[in-house]
Amino acid sequence: MGSDFLLNYLATAFGRLYPLKSGCGPVANSALFRWLDQTGGPDGVARVVGGRAVVPAGDYVGRAMRFVGDLDPKVSWVVDQVLRPGDTALDIGSNLGLVSLRMAARVGPTGAVHAFDPQPRMQAYLRKTMDLNPNLPITLHPIGLGPSSDTLQLTIPAHNAGAASLVASVGTTHPSAQTVDVSVEPLDSYAKAAGITNVRMIKMDVEGFEAQVLKGASAFLEENKPVVILLEDNARDAASGQSQALKILQELGYAIYTLPRALFSVRLGKVSDGDAAHDFVAVSPQAPTQLRRKLRIS
Repeated sequence: MGSDFLLNYLATAFGRLYPLKSGCGPVANSALFRWLDQTGGPDGVARVVGGRAVVPAGDYVGRAMRFVGDLDPKVSWVVDQVLRPGDTALDIGSNLGLVSLRMAARVGPTGAVHAFDPQPRMQAYLRKTMDLNPNLPITLHPIGLGPSSDTLQLTIPAHNAGAASLVASVGTTHPSAQTVDVSVEPLDSYAKAAGITNVRMIKMDVEGFEAQVLKGASAFLEENKPVVILLEDNARDAASGQSQALKILQELGYAIYTLPRALFSVRLGKVSDGDAAHDFVAVSPQAPTQLRRKLRIS
């Protein structure tokens, strides 16, 4: 057994003891773990809830998956509360498949997980992961979602493909980023053609493009009425300070709660109390009382 293997094994075992509901990413990307990540090959295999995932060395999300087994435990907690065997879920912005795998573990063989990601490199990694885990109820859709059918430029920051964005201004904040043209489709028409229905949960992490995704999904959301939409949202209107994505969801009847940073226990908050929050949980008025209790909504 080589010293590099032993060091990586011990670091992974130590990382899995991480107890908090936030902060996995910064811990896994600290100087120690970055150094350890350079001692292996270009790809590694991460053990996460739902199976084994093939991840690239040197990647922010991949490093968290490999050494800690998660990126954001409070997000994982919401997935665990909402999904049941046989459910259908969408992972919009699936990246390396961390949330897709967790969703798959919850919905089981009778359920379905639809993973959307426009990045060719991340698609290749997710396909490798699916090959490692036969019979996963995951379908990969190699496209981005937006307001209309289009070809757009995706900006991919170096060493953090999870921060890739279709927002044009991202390139100015990541001057060393790569760009690639990708296909974008509205969920309204795409889901109908693909036969995607009866969706219980959507997770959306598209780095500032959330409102554009929702503009192309209004008919789908009205028809399917997912009980929970979990999203990261950092975009605010410069004039009003409001989030366009959250406004769209409120107009569709969803109640919006913050998903703030947490230590040992996750608890949703009021939007008015969470100006610094970037993660939100939109809950449908049709959500059953039992689910509201599980999500700790009074």
